[in-house]
Order: sequence, then C-alpha cells, then structure tokens
Amino acid sequence: GRFFLGVLGMMQRVAAVLGVTALARTEALMLSRCGVLCPAAFSSSGRTMRTIAAAEKDNSDKEERLGAGGRGGHAVRNQPELSEEEKIVQTAVMEHQRSAARLSQAEDARSLVGYSTGYAVLSTLSSALDGYPSGALVGFAHDERGLPFFCFSAMSSHTKDLVAAERSCESGGKAALCVTAKGFEGAADGRVTLIGDVSRVKKEQVEEQGLRELYRQKHPNAFWVDFGDFTFYRMHELKAINFVGGFARAGSIDPEAYMNAVIDPIQAFAAPVMSHMNDDHSSSTTAMVMHYIGLPQVEKAELVQLDRLGFMVQVTRLGQTFKLRLPFPRPAGDRKDVKTLIVEMTRAALGNPEVQAYMQQLEAKEEEAATTA
Repeated sequence: GRFFLGVLGMMQRVAAVLGVTALARTEALMLSRCGVLCPAAFSSSGRTMRTIAAAEKDNSDKEERLGAGGRGGHAVRNQPELSEEEKIVQTAVMEHQRSAARLSQAEDARSLVGYSTGYAVLSTLSSALDGYPSGALVGFAHDERGLPFFCFSAMSSHTKDLVAAERSCESGGKAALCVTAKGFEGAADGRVTLIGDVSRVKKEQVEEQGLRELYRQKHPNAFWVDFGDFTFYRMHELKAINFVGGFARAGSIDPEAYMNAVIDPIQAFAAPVMSHMNDDHSSSTTAMVMHYIGLPQVEKAELVQLDRLGFMVQVTRLGQTFKLRLPFPRPAGDRKDVKTLIVEMTRAALGNPEVQAYMQQLEAKEEEAATTA
C-alpha cells in the first residue's frame, strides 16, 4: 500500500511534465492493475475518471466539428463555440460519415493508378550523387496486377541509376513512384506512392506479355517504344504502398491487397456524369445531402468524386467548405445504374417536406438576386 501511494505521489509531482490527461490515464491504469482497497485509492480513482471524462469531452467537442478536421483529421484551432443544436447536427453527420459505404483503400489506390494520366514522379538512388535520391517525371503504364512499367531512354538519369543498381544488386534498383489523381490540384486530392524494386524487362518478356501494346494504350503517341535505345523496366516487386485519399484519409496498404484489388469501373465515366450534375442539377445534390446525410442549411453542393458505392461531395455551409461522403443505397454496376440511383435519391430527397421547403427558399433567394442584379 505504501509503495502504491508512493508511486502515486511521484506521478502527481510529474503532472506538470506529463500533462493532466496523460497523468490521469496512467494513474487510472495503475489503480486498475493494483486493485488496492483503500480510501485514498478510491478517492484518487474517482478524481482520475472525472478528469479523463472532462478531458475527453473537451477533445470530442473540438474534434466533432465539420470543416475542422473531424476525428482522425487535423484539429483546427480558435473555432467559434457551437450551439447545442449545432453540436447535435454535427455529431449525427459525423456518425453517418463513419459508416458511409466507400471503396477500400486498396481499391481506391488501384483505381487512382489505373485512371491516372500515366505520368508520375519516379525517385531512384542517384548514381551521380552517392546516397541521395533523384526524382524525375516519367511516363508509365501498369500490368494486370497494377504494377507500373516504363520505357526509358538510355540517356536518362533514372536509367543510369537503375543500370548502376543492377550491377550491385540482382533485385534491381530501389525506387518509389508517386502517382497523383487525374486533375490533381493540391493536398485535398489523392495520391499513391508505390515503393519497390525496379529492373530491366527482357526483350522476349516484352513481347510475350504485350508490354509495348499496353504502354501504347496509355500513351498512344509513344513512338519511341520501337527505338533501339529505349528499354522497358518494371517494378517487379512491390514492397510498400503509401496512400493519401485527401484530408483525414491516409494509410499504408498491403501490397497483396493492392494487387488483388479491382479497378472501380464507374470512374471510367465519372467526369461527364459529375459535370452534368454540377452544371444542370446542383440543386438535386443539395437536396440529397440534406436528406440522406441529415445536414441542414446547405448553401452549395458539388460532386467531386464518383465510384460504384457513391459520391464525394464538396459542401458549402455556414461559411465553411468541406467534403462529405454520399453513399448510394446499393452499389452501381454501370452508367445506367448510376442514373437510376441518382433519380431515385433525388425523388426521395425532394419528397422530404423540410428539404422541399428549404429548396423553395433557396430558389426564391436566387430569383430575387437575379432580379436585383
């Protein structure tokens, strides 16, 4: 007992260093493990649990806020105090987002690579500057497993790096390929880094596996693939994958999961569908966000991503802009399915009296603004 109380006293003396939340958690753990039956222990345990609850509530209030990072995201400081009503709304929306259907990170990454522009930054170990990485923008295509392959000139610095690496290592050169999503503009957009071993592909393998034709499918004007001083290289072994799908969506992906994942078929025609919705039916998107996600007072909603399980929507509300997931009621199999689902969801949303009344108010404001302009 004296030993436990001595440890507890020592812990209290270092509170200034640990911070009250860290101290409280450690103290609670000690109490639960020691099980010392004494009034001091019970008293301290009560204080500890109250401290933890207060600290967690404070952190929860800061984290459960739309447009402020949310759980798993980056906290935004000095945000205005939320009303109780707004806290209830935002908590409900955050709960909805946690369970909203979305592609796995492996599917997301595989689809991002598949639908990319076919250009990415390749980093190799420099043969000219020992110990330093060398980055270059390169063209690439991918095989049936999502592994990238390249067609490099003998004069390129990255080719020289890989040739030098092959002399010293049978597995080839260590490299990383950073692929960005089509239309990439900044940190809110997706990117994937494939890390692995890259080596030369034998000429007979190029022909057997149809790499030249696959490369031309991605790069129709790649006349250089027939030049004698251009050589095919491939990332033959994938060691690791780093994926960032946007703010608060990032992680490492198992290479096997990535290679076994299927490219999402809906993204092949996503751009024209989203463009049509944003140009001609943005009010439908606003209504769907309000009805299905339960978010009132939406000022604007635009589709920014579409896959077989639903949309990512960029929402403007109360002066803040952020992205939310709007899932389909069921997976879409083709373009016709997508259209059917959007029509169903729009009808259901506009059948909601509250949504209908709000949309009429928005329409009236827009007409008034057009009249006075």
